[in-house]
Amino acid sequence: MNPAPLQKIDKKKLLAAVCLLIFCGMAFAAFWPFNPFPANHAAWLGDENGLRFGGGGIILSSGKFELTESGMPAGASLEIWLEPAQDTDSTSLLSFSTPANPQRIRLRQAQSYLLLLQEPKPTIHHSAMLSLWVPRAFQAHKRKFITISSGKAGTTVYLDGIPVEKSARLRISGKDISAQLIVGCSPDGYDTWPGKLFGMAVFDREIASDQVSRHYLAWLSGQLTAVRNDSPVGLYAFDERAGNVVRNQVSSGPDLVIPGVFNIPYKPFLKPFWKEFYRNRAYLDDVLINITGFVPFGFFFCMYLSRGQATPRIVFIAILLGAVFSLTIEVLQWFIPMRDSGTTDILTNTLGTAIGAVLYRWGGSHPSPNRLRSRTAP
Repeated sequence: MNPAPLQKIDKKKLLAAVCLLIFCGMAFAAFWPFNPFPANHAAWLGDENGLRFGGGGIILSSGKFELTESGMPAGASLEIWLEPAQDTDSTSLLSFSTPANPQRIRLRQAQSYLLLLQEPKPTIHHSAMLSLWVPRAFQAHKRKFITISSGKAGTTVYLDGIPVEKSARLRISGKDISAQLIVGCSPDGYDTWPGKLFGMAVFDREIASDQVSRHYLAWLSGQLTAVRNDSPVGLYAFDERAGNVVRNQVSSGPDLVIPGVFNIPYKPFLKPFWKEFYRNRAYLDDVLINITGFVPFGFFFCMYLSRGQATPRIVFIAILLGAVFSLTIEVLQWFIPMRDSGTTDILTNTLGTAIGAVLYRWGGSHPSPNRLRSRTAP
């Protein structure tokens, strides 16, 4: 019996096993944890007023705040009483979002810093974004009362009733917070904040420093009369301790809802690559990982499809398989809250596949010494 056909069959089976292993490994990495309906990790504290966010938790207003500035001073203010679980690298704490501009107003924790961001309208490179950094705003397991008061002269941030930072450029109006309030998670991506939340108040105008001091003492004592007397449009004491609704103690504003299932409210489907672009190291690292991760896919699938030397047609088919596989991943990832759905990965994965396929064709185009000897033998 001639062993050559058996060796050829064994090699083909081995290549098929390698390709299957690569395919399964990539699918596992892309879709883990395979749960499109994860539980919402926002729960009542039980022994006191407040909610605990365990990472992967979210609450959001039942509707948007309907605010106008006619007949009232320009501006807006926010009070939030909280306790971070850790000095985390960077997480999304709170946002005022609309479908057209999910990241209109955002609060983030960046280790011990509070980061206030304002994006009046979406832009390609986020050039219109305004920011205010507040140092020493967070400490793990330490309660902090944060007040943001904004008017025509700019925005002032208070910590425990004391002014600490101010920006004359960043000005928040009632129109800016005429949006849905989202707490504990980014409005358009899996970016969650761990910690405890004890109370919040929203105002459709700037509040003065003496009001901030009175409100701070009122929240500490649990007697919120001073806060109510200053006519907030949203006041949330988190005193229900059960159920899935945090009631607004001001009748005109929306309640907060605690969903049973965690989901991203404004998660984009196949987000355009120019909107995903950031000028930072994390973005570059992600691009390089996606390219190199698909090089083996292109290399081994091109090898499997080839009969001897890879032709341009085989290379094209391998690249097409990588592109279709990547597109399928990004489409299905839209249904998984822990994953993003974007076009940057499709482009980088396809490029990685092309590099792998071309590397195999380039290597396969140079015959081995044994082949050369067999061709020149008499």
